[in-house]
Amino acid sequence: SSKIQIKSHTENQIWISGNPTKFLQGHNIFGSNDLVHVMGLFFDALLKFDDLGLSPDPFQYAAIKDGHYALSRVDVNESWHLDNSKDVLAWIRALGTTAYMKHRGAGQFSGDTAYFGKNSRRWSLKCYSKGNEIAVRGHGLHPDLQIPELIQYANKSLRIEAVIRQLELKRIGLDVASNWDIDTAEELLLNYIQNLEMSDVYMLKDDVLDTLPTRLRMVYQSWMNGDDLKQIMTKPTFYRVRKQLEKYGIDIATPSPKEKTNVIPLIRVLEAKPVGIPDWAYEKRLVA
Repeated sequence: SSKIQIKSHTENQIWISGNPTKFLQGHNIFGSNDLVHVMGLFFDALLKFDDLGLSPDPFQYAAIKDGHYALSRVDVNESWHLDNSKDVLAWIRALGTTAYMKHRGAGQFSGDTAYFGKNSRRWSLKCYSKGNEIAVRGHGLHPDLQIPELIQYANKSLRIEAVIRQLELKRIGLDVASNWDIDTAEELLLNYIQNLEMSDVYMLKDDVLDTLPTRLRMVYQSWMNGDDLKQIMTKPTFYRVRKQLEKYGIDIATPSPKEKTNVIPLIRVLEAKPVGIPDWAYEKRLVA
């Protein structure tokens, strides 16, 4: 949401909650990683609202622009591009059903989002399709932002987001904005992503997924990952599912192929650099 909450905290301090990037840009499909710079622009925007009654003296204003204020939660994210939104959803589905995170356990899959450590008081990760998010009612782009390049960028975007709460911010010494630099957000996120165990997890390609009923996808995924389904399933279930999958040319009684031509290792996607902000976004003034 682009809504911002502002409350009085003390006589000369305010508490702010919201998404400054979305407030400034009208969208958060991408944005600057420079937290202090974005918050400086955001505070300047707030000063234009006379009814807020904000009137910092020069010393207070300089302190804010330099990042001398406390942070109680920061959400950081990056996007990786796949070929299309179907591939993005296949990647998330595979991650949510088969990967796990050190000290956080298996993922929780809700809708089209995979969560890890969802209820942690320190930090958590979530993976979702940015294209799907902006297609949901109430999350759509403003008519002025219905730009083909922006929508295409979102549709190809696998978004991974870390929610970093106060306990963790204090532990790592980042509970004050001035301690952040332009590289901090990406470095933090990539560090958390390294806790994901997914070296042997594969994503099914479109041509396989499109032919399989939903109930058989997880079985096929497990087989492709090398799981011994005879050990996991009861005997009647195994033979029933085997018969169903044979219609698609798949025999789960045989070892999964070593040459996995119809799957992509999940880890390969994240070995690439995040896509960042495209040049055309600056030309179209879509970046704060």
